[in-house]
Amino acid sequence: MPLFDRYLIVDWSAANTPKRGKDSIWIGLCGSDIETRIENIPTRAAATLFAASQIEQALEKGKRLIAGFDFGFGYPSGAFRSVDDNDSWETMWRMISEGIEDDEQNRSNRFEYASGLNTEIFADVEGPFWGHPHQHAGRYSDLGPKRPHYDKVREKRIVETVVPSAQPLWKLAYTGSVGSQTLLGIARLQTLRLQFSDHIAVWPFETSFANDLSKPVTLAEVYPSIIPVEVYPGEVKDAAQVRTVAEWFRAFDADDELEILFSAPESLSDEQRQIVVQTEGWIVGAGHHAI
Repeated sequence: MPLFDRYLIVDWSAANTPKRGKDSIWIGLCGSDIETRIENIPTRAAATLFAASQIEQALEKGKRLIAGFDFGFGYPSGAFRSVDDNDSWETMWRMISEGIEDDEQNRSNRFEYASGLNTEIFADVEGPFWGHPHQHAGRYSDLGPKRPHYDKVREKRIVETVVPSAQPLWKLAYTGSVGSQTLLGIARLQTLRLQFSDHIAVWPFETSFANDLSKPVTLAEVYPSIIPVEVYPGEVKDAAQVRTVAEWFRAFDADDELEILFSAPESLSDEQRQIVVQTEGWIVGAGHHAI
C-alpha cells in the first residue's frame, strides 16, 4: 500500500528580489489523483503560502502528502550545543525562525544573522558561517568571504560524507552554496509546523526515519541531483528536477518501495543514527542502493 497520495517537491531559492526562471523557486506536484503540475513562484512568502494551500487541500480530502525541500534540515552535530545541551534540531529551528527576517519581496537579513551567530555562538572558533556577495565586502563584522578552518566545529553532516556533491550548510554564497537557502528555508518550515502542528511530522527527526510515518503530512529534505534528470527541450533544469523527483517518489510508492528511501541506511551505526535523528537530518534516498 502506498505511503502517500500526493508528492510535492520544492526547489528553494535565496534570491534577494522576486524572481522567476532559472535559480528561482520551482515546485513540482503530482499524485495518485492529480496530474503532474509545475509552478514557478517568485517569492519565498508566496511559495510558503502555496505549500500551505496544498497541505490544507490534502487534509480536507483525506490525502497523505509528502513535501520535499532541497535545503538542509539540520547542522553538524555539536555545533549548537552551547544553545541546547541536547543538541536538538527543534531548538535550532526555533532559534533560526526567531532570528531570520524575510519579507514578502525576498529581502532578508541572512548575512547579518549568520554574522551575529558567528559572533555570539562561535566566538571561540573561526567562522563557521562564511561567504557573501563580493559587493558586500566589509559590511559584516564577523562573516568572511573565504572558507574558514574547521578545527572545533565539523564542516559537514554525516549525510554530506555519503553524498559528497552536497555542499556544507555553512557556505552562504558562491557556486553550489545552499547555506542561505537553509537559513531562510528552515524559518519558513517552522511557520508551517506551527500552522499545522497536529498534522505534520518532520523526517527523519519526528519519524525516526521510516519507523513512524503516520502523520498525514511529512516534510523531508531532498537533493534532486541524487538521481539523473532528463530536461525536456525548452525546459528549465530546476523545473525538470522537481518534476523528476516528484514522479520518482510516485513511481517508487506505487511499487511499495518508497519506504526503503525513507528508512535508515544499513551503513549507519547506532550512534550515527542517533545523531541524524536528534540533530543533523538526512537526505531522502541517500546511502541506499535502490537509487
